[in-house]
Amino acid sequence: MLNGAAYIKIGQTKYTLHRHDCLLIPPRIRHVGFKKSPNNTIYYWLHFFPQESISFEYLPERIHADEIIIPRFCHLHNFTRITLLMRQLLDSANSAEALPLNSDYFVSSIAAEVSTQYIHECRKHRSAKDTSRYELIKNWIRIHAKENLTVTKVANNFNISPTYLAHLFQTHDQLTTVRYINQVRIQQAQELLLTTDMAVKQIALELHFDNEKYFYRVFKQVTGTTASHYRNAFNKTYLNNIKVDPIIPKPSHKDVRI
Repeated sequence: MLNGAAYIKIGQTKYTLHRHDCLLIPPRIRHVGFKKSPNNTIYYWLHFFPQESISFEYLPERIHADEIIIPRFCHLHNFTRITLLMRQLLDSANSAEALPLNSDYFVSSIAAEVSTQYIHECRKHRSAKDTSRYELIKNWIRIHAKENLTVTKVANNFNISPTYLAHLFQTHDQLTTVRYINQVRIQQAQELLLTTDMAVKQIALELHFDNEKYFYRVFKQVTGTTASHYRNAFNKTYLNNIKVDPIIPKPSHKDVRI
């Protein structure tokens, strides 16, 4: 989900999806919309067929390194990575020069990224209390990144000193508080560059950078490229409408277990 809300019923279970939520609909299971979505609703809809047998029963603590685990429903905390992979997939699929194998690669990468984020969240909940507090601070920064955040404001919100806040970031991620705030803002800038037509200057102001030049400098430091090059990297992305809809192939293999 990029924006808005979607209401999908799978079997007898109803799901309400909001921004950055992810829903897996298993094959050959009836699903319908049970409520009209608002006009600003935008989402990626991806069909894929596994080449090997699948299972719907697993234990998060017994996950193997060569398995991809996709939950029925989850919230993606690093949606920028999903957005970038989706744009690469669409760009490749709509390019006459790209090999068909490229699309399979990007679909696999998207599934693996969803699995990685889900497994990380499962393991994170079993971490120590200090780590939980640190993750709470990071989540709060991600939620409030579009505000005029300062190190002091973050520290005051959690009733700790800026020095102790800096200690947490240095201990867990070996970076400064300011650098993390900027990383989160740049991640949001990347999403806006790929999903809106906002001018770069407008995006910089939206994310409370002091000026456009400072935004450009931080963006280059975090991503290794310029904002303009990042936006123009995938220019063959087409959106579906009523008249344009992809033909979905039927899987030819017979080893999918439901």
